[in-house]
Amino acid sequence: MCDVCVAYQGSPGTVIEAFVLKAFPECTTVPLQRSEAALEAVESSLADIAILPIENAYTGSFHKSYDILLSHDLQIVQEVQMDVELCLLALPGVHKDDLKTIFSHPQYLAQCEHSISGLSVSKKNVDHGVVGAEIISKQNLRDSGVICSARAAELYGLNILECNFQDESPNVTRYLVLAKTANLPKEHDQYKTSVVFGLEEGPGALCKALGSFWKRGINLTKIESRPNRGKPMRIRGTEKLFNYIFYVDFEASMTDVRAQNALKGLEEVASFLRVLGCYPCSTTTI
Repeated sequence: MCDVCVAYQGSPGTVIEAFVLKAFPECTTVPLQRSEAALEAVESSLADIAILPIENAYTGSFHKSYDILLSHDLQIVQEVQMDVELCLLALPGVHKDDLKTIFSHPQYLAQCEHSISGLSVSKKNVDHGVVGAEIISKQNLRDSGVICSARAAELYGLNILECNFQDESPNVTRYLVLAKTANLPKEHDQYKTSVVFGLEEGPGALCKALGSFWKRGINLTKIESRPNRGKPMRIRGTEKLFNYIFYVDFEASMTDVRAQNALKGLEEVASFLRVLGCYPCSTTTI
């Protein structure tokens, strides 16, 4: 994708910026303060594609990203995996033993939980690691560190106390690429399809829904449940129960007759069904 305009939630020095520049080296970047704004930029044609982190191999799903997917009318056209290296940064002359507080995004704090536990520090959430880097730099906080990208050290005059500070390596995050227009699947390529659906009330409804894929020999690679924000509760007699929607990724193209029949079977038990995208399976990590 040469000369593509890429929108994402981030700023210079963030991990997602590093991903964008690595995945799309000749792109024009459109950094924004919110993920919702990145998707809105594509919907209004201010950008060609939006990037959304969806899953980390160690800490699991980015739940907010799933909720955003349903609230915007875009198609998943690609998935890309990146091995994320997180660094522990602090002001020059500061050592690990000096730290009392560590700033970072909640996801990155979770990805470094074991490493942090070896330090006598408190954790402080920020929207991005670079926010913490900026706070440390501007306020000259000599008892604080931040978990961020290595580039943030250059931008904010910090030293790298430790590279690969994350608990697990490789530390792979999966990103989705969203566009206004869906892919046209190629005949011989391996594809994945993502859908979201709600279920009608009744025993075995989820079993029947997933059975639509099993009956046709289609492999499911991901199942995620989220609260149904439009109708968070349902009534059964005198009981009030939580109401969920389900995101499913499966290995098949929408041109595959098996997939078409599976979705027809799913519609029989679903209160709604939406295809979020059909895109090539990611087999490599950048």
